[in-house]
Amino acid sequence: MSEAAKKGAFLSAERFIVIAAIAAAMALAWFIWPRVAATEVQALLTDRLAIAGMMIICAAAMCSVLISQPYLAAHGEKRSGFYGLILLSVMGMCALVFAGDLIAILIAMESMSIALYALAGFLRERPQSIEGSLKFFMMSAFAAAFYCMGLAFIFGSLGSTSLATIAQRFEYVLSGEGRGVFLFGIAMVFAGLALKVAAVPFHAWAPDALDGSPTPITLLIATAAKAAAFIAFLRLASAVAVPGGALWHGMASVIAAATILWGALAAMRQESIKRMLCWLSIADGGFLLAALPSLAHAHAVMTRALIFSLVSYSVSMIGAFAALVALGFRPGEPLDQRHLCGLARTKPWSAAAFSLFLFSLAGLPPTIGFMGRFYLMISMARAGDVALVAVAAAGMAVMLLCVLRPVSAMYFRDQPASLSSSREGDGSRGASILVGVMLAAALAVAIFGIFPQDILAFVYASIPL
Repeated sequence: MSEAAKKGAFLSAERFIVIAAIAAAMALAWFIWPRVAATEVQALLTDRLAIAGMMIICAAAMCSVLISQPYLAAHGEKRSGFYGLILLSVMGMCALVFAGDLIAILIAMESMSIALYALAGFLRERPQSIEGSLKFFMMSAFAAAFYCMGLAFIFGSLGSTSLATIAQRFEYVLSGEGRGVFLFGIAMVFAGLALKVAAVPFHAWAPDALDGSPTPITLLIATAAKAAAFIAFLRLASAVAVPGGALWHGMASVIAAATILWGALAAMRQESIKRMLCWLSIADGGFLLAALPSLAHAHAVMTRALIFSLVSYSVSMIGAFAALVALGFRPGEPLDQRHLCGLARTKPWSAAAFSLFLFSLAGLPPTIGFMGRFYLMISMARAGDVALVAVAAAGMAVMLLCVLRPVSAMYFRDQPASLSSSREGDGSRGASILVGVMLAAALAVAIFGIFPQDILAFVYASIPL
């Protein structure tokens, strides 16, 4: 057997093992989800929210692994370690959703991130990949520094890093001499987590890191890693929202509004399709952040809105990046809007699926993205955040204008003669995998956009009153 054949066989075996491991974890999570009772063991919380987060992470990671095979084959990449690093990052993500202590969150967050640094720069022959990986590493180092500083200040003023203890002693500490030290610590921890979810103004690393990463890894970071980080953010917010009162509400509202508007406006300026999706991911993160300011008044309702929005966002983003891989088999993948011109005539089904995913990301009916936005904004309005609802509506309008550009290119513009429409390296096996992922995502976007009852029932059961 030749050396190339041995490498290919080893890579296939590695991929099979990772798929089996993720599938087993997801099946186990689904089995124990209805039976689990909320318990706290040392620094870990076991409840239905954590199990639901684990299922979201495993589903997104599975899609990332599946679309990686045709992507790596098209780029001639046969080095081992790619799928193993994905599994290592997924382990960190799953640990993050179970963390109930600031130290546990830090360990899980760094376990997840270390593997993602290497995955972001896996295509070493691409300067953009190395640049994105380096920026991701450096900004994550800043996030860890902020977080560790905040953790030290919180422990110094409170004597504990448990989220439950922080919630219990918050008001007591604020009334004493350690008020300033404690609030500074909370602000630093908040900044560290905000950087992980790419919230404005801590977002500068995200566009370059996501754009430079291999597209399956961009999917993993934008969906599974973001889901894990948001659930950790939700744990912290749940501990400080009630005692934080107006201070928490004001800070979270400003960051959510800025993230929505800045992400949507920046997405409009992008010619690169992949980079546009990266900015849309930041804007969608702003919508998820919009659920946090009102946790003090309606904790269960806003938590459900956040998880439902997270599911709808993840499904839409998975489909969009799978379509992007399908449209970009060639090395130096065609990511410019010009390459979409006339796609509706040459590949009508691909154009229709990609349009559906873009409309779902923008929150247009009848898609699951619209249902997620509708449920979130109704919950925000009932909680009294009318100003933030208005900002969210403005952000949706800008995002709609943004996604109309590639859709109009696919349906109403002709491809320039200088661009070839042929595709290289389109193996039937790789194409069938991509079609399967795109079809599953498209069906989920369309069916749950009209009949969201099953997803809502899952969310309501995961976050009881």
